[in-house]
Amino acid sequence: MTVETQPTSSGGSPWPNRLILAVYFVCFSVGSLAHIAQAVMFGFFANDPENPVPMGFIYVNELFTFLNPLTIVLLIFKRRAGIISALAVVGLVFALNLALMAWMWTAQHKLHIVWLYLNGTMGLFMLFTAKRLWRAAPPEKALPPATTPSTT
Repeated sequence: MTVETQPTSSGGSPWPNRLILAVYFVCFSVGSLAHIAQAVMFGFFANDPENPVPMGFIYVNELFTFLNPLTIVLLIFKRRAGIISALAVVGLVFALNLALMAWMWTAQHKLHIVWLYLNGTMGLFMLFTAKRLWRAAPPEKALPPATTPSTT
């Protein structure tokens, strides 16, 4: 008995791609749960009174409450859109954290690097695996040809 699976772009096993997607799902699920839990415990747009940061950082951070679950849904139903979303979300995380690092260094003379370990590892992993997932993703269905009304 043979079990046929959809071949990858190189004709190999689909299992490496499934494992890569599992890592994406775990990372975005953890991010989703962390941001949702923070919103439930402290409310949206909450700022720490002991260590406040500018509200612009808070607003962008709250976006991840919606962007992380959206990325998971896109990865499931529209793989290529999900890959683009994943890369965009990770890019936004990097931009936010780099700006936060610069602000904390200039305003509070603190070096904020805790985000580098998890988000940096995830970002590098995604950067190196996105092309493989893109090639293995099923192509989006083309729109049906437009029909022109008959003049007769």
